[in-house]
Amino acid sequence: MIDARTRKRDGRRVYEVRLRDATGREYSRTFETKKEAEAFQASERTARNRGTWVDPRLASVPLSKLAEQWLAANTAKRPGSLARDRSILDNHILPVLGSRPVGSVTRGDVQRLVTGWTASHAPASTTRMYAVLRALFNFAEDSELIPRSPCRRIRLPQATPRTAEILDADGLARLAEAVGANGAMVYLGAFGLRWGEVAGLRGDRLDFLRQ
Repeated sequence: MIDARTRKRDGRRVYEVRLRDATGREYSRTFETKKEAEAFQASERTARNRGTWVDPRLASVPLSKLAEQWLAANTAKRPGSLARDRSILDNHILPVLGSRPVGSVTRGDVQRLVTGWTASHAPASTTRMYAVLRALFNFAEDSELIPRSPCRRIRLPQATPRTAEILDADGLARLAEAVGANGAMVYLGAFGLRWGEVAGLRGDRLDFLRQ
């Protein structure tokens, strides 16, 4: 049902859509124009018929609250990965979108945010931040807070492939000499170890005779 009424504060006419959810509870939305009210009413009924209806009241959850729920749900993530996600949320996502209801964020909002990141960060950093934002909205969709994530068809910066020089035996020897006292560590790179693995390797754990 659509009711027209006048706001007491400014005297303007508004249109209120009153509907009932699957449990019979009434909910309503108010619009400035009758056309917007009719479009909302039609979309709600269509979603019910298709089985894709999402309670619009759930979409009012602030993104900052949703972020806490998402982080708490990632129980399988390593502490370092959670700390990285938390840092990205606190520094790049929530200052812009944290107070917004999750259902109010549009694809345009996401694209503008990504475009801003692209102007001030390396492509790899922008892609990493966007991955956190996309995972957050996927969580909202899976939790049935929104019918569809706004993170779709987003234009991301193109990363430039990194060129790496492959050292032969002579090049490896020169690099070890340039490193100095810790030059022997360079040769461990020939075994395919990453730097973090090399740095954490103790001498008494090496057995060259048994390989």
